[in-house]
Amino acid sequence: MRAAMTWRATLPDLLTAGTFRTQAEIVEALVHRGAAIDQSAVSRELRRLGVKKVAGCYRMPGQPSLGAPIHSLRVAYGGGLAVVTTEPAFAAVVAHAIDQSNLPGVLGTIAGDDTVMVALGTSTAVRALRQLVGLPEAN
Repeated sequence: MRAAMTWRATLPDLLTAGTFRTQAEIVEALVHRGAAIDQSAVSRELRRLGVKKVAGCYRMPGQPSLGAPIHSLRVAYGGGLAVVTTEPAFAAVVAHAIDQSNLPGVLGTIAGDDTVMVALGTSTAVRALRQLVGLPEAN
């Protein structure tokens, strides 16, 4: 039981620090750290944690400080527009949190049901927005 608790406690940190494109890569990293684990157990734990595949890599959901889980942040070519996705019915909460954060370079937001469009006035606003929503820099 202790080994199961250990790998489960390690998994969020592992996903935050690394880039994993397959569950096999995650299993390999956990085995390298001494866990006796298989892909099916990793798959169940990823689902339990709400991990999503974003741009081909497994990512922890955004930090709950915004009041909702964040699934992805995509930036339009040129960097003037960002799209944040969340759970259905949470876009207004996320948009409000972004607006209230007064991030330099963020001009405003428009919220749908599960999608927020963010108007960006500077290229540095993208990095600040990523930090706010709790998603790592894109590779």
